[in-house]
Amino acid sequence: MDCCSCNDLFAYLEIRSFKLEEKRAIALVYNIALAIEYLHEFNIVHRDIKPENILMTSEDENANIKLLDFGLSKILKPGEKCRDTVGTLVCI
Repeated sequence: MDCCSCNDLFAYLEIRSFKLEEKRAIALVYNIALAIEYLHEFNIVHRDIKPENILMTSEDENANIKLLDFGLSKILKPGEKCRDTVGTLVCI
C-alpha cells in the first residue's frame, strides 16, 4: 500500500479557490474516469465517489490521483445490476 500524505481533491481545489485551468481539469477528470474504468473491468462498483475520496499524490500542479475508501464498494456477479441506493448523505 502506498503512503500518501497529501490532500484529497476537495482540499486541493479549495486551496486553489475551486479554480483550475481547463487543461488541468480535463486531466483530473480523465484520470478519475480511467480509475473507474479499471474498477469496472473487474466488476467493482465504488458507490461513493466524491472529492474527499480522491487523494492527490503530491501538492504540485501535476499531481495524479488515487481513489480511496472502498467501504461501500461492491463486486458484481456477471449480469448482475447494482440497484442499491448508497453513498454519502448530503445535509443541507
